[in-house]
Amino acid sequence: MQSIKSAKFTFRGSFLFYFLVAFEFFYMASPFAVYFYSVYKPALNFFNQSPLLSWLIQFFLPHAVRETSSSLVNAHNIIGGILALLGFIGFLVGAVHVYYYKLAKKGVVTGGIYNHIRHPQYASFIICSFGLLILWPRYIVLIMFITMLFVYYMLARAEERECEAKFGSSYSEYRNRTGMFLPFRIPFSMNIRQRTAPRRSRFILPLLTYLAALLIGILLASAVQKLTINSLYAVYSSDSATISINTTDTAILDQVLETALSDERVQTRIQQDHPAKLLNYVLPTTWFAAEIPMNGVKYRAGHKSPADYDHNLYKIIFTKATMRSGENVEGKDILTQVSERKGIVEVRVDLAKGKVTQILELPESVKYRNIPVAVY
Repeated sequence: MQSIKSAKFTFRGSFLFYFLVAFEFFYMASPFAVYFYSVYKPALNFFNQSPLLSWLIQFFLPHAVRETSSSLVNAHNIIGGILALLGFIGFLVGAVHVYYYKLAKKGVVTGGIYNHIRHPQYASFIICSFGLLILWPRYIVLIMFITMLFVYYMLARAEERECEAKFGSSYSEYRNRTGMFLPFRIPFSMNIRQRTAPRRSRFILPLLTYLAALLIGILLASAVQKLTINSLYAVYSSDSATISINTTDTAILDQVLETALSDERVQTRIQQDHPAKLLNYVLPTTWFAAEIPMNGVKYRAGHKSPADYDHNLYKIIFTKATMRSGENVEGKDILTQVSERKGIVEVRVDLAKGKVTQILELPESVKYRNIPVAVY
């Protein structure tokens, strides 16, 4: 019984921490996003300023960018939203079964969805959490997701031992014909009665399995991040990275950048900030992205991307990028090594006329100022 209480305590503590990290997504989607997100600022800044820990708050899927050349990457928000919703619905279905059996005093829950799977609520939490991970894909959220998988497993094992002690052979028969988290049994599942291994082995094996899962998960996320960066519509140089947040031909990006930089007023304005590295964003004039410092960003227009935009009118946001590993960074590495962005100037370009039509100073107060957010 003590082990069950310890498992539940571990579960509650881990769930609370994961809740605070993963539900950052909902904070960002709310009208009070800036206020809620500022709660995370000290922790985000702590990780962001550390050469060893900064990767934890990086995104391995795009957030500010709306479109890439990869259909799979573009679909990640839809996939994540569907999984989160399905997981939540599954949790509610499992909860209805549990409370029905409790109110009807029918004993252990074995009917309905529980006739096929022993822990549908944990399984639903896993599906929902994975959806949230895809929607808000920081490495630290990935680590907590993998941690929660192991916590759910330990708690499920503890509950099964409790049920077997309470209900005896009837629960053992039920356990033998159902899956733990899936509607089928897996061949390598361990018997919960197994106690023959030494205590040290029973601790080391799960720990090694957990560490291996973390390593595999991080490596897979790194591969996804590489795919994401390679899928961006962007142009790079030794001292700058210029990203388009929507589908834009490289030639168009080059034209927007060259047109903006050919204006002496723009050159003068950029030189005033003495940037060693530039991180620039290109988007249609009528589009807005709250994570990028620009004019006209409000809550309701924070993520505006109308489909019927003029393909000749663009704006480019020049930002000064501070590298965490020195200034010997170039090309795509600017995206992963930037520790801070400072908005410099917003330039409107008319490609049909081949000239700069407007140069705008960035507002004093911009959304998420000095808060580490998704770079791409």
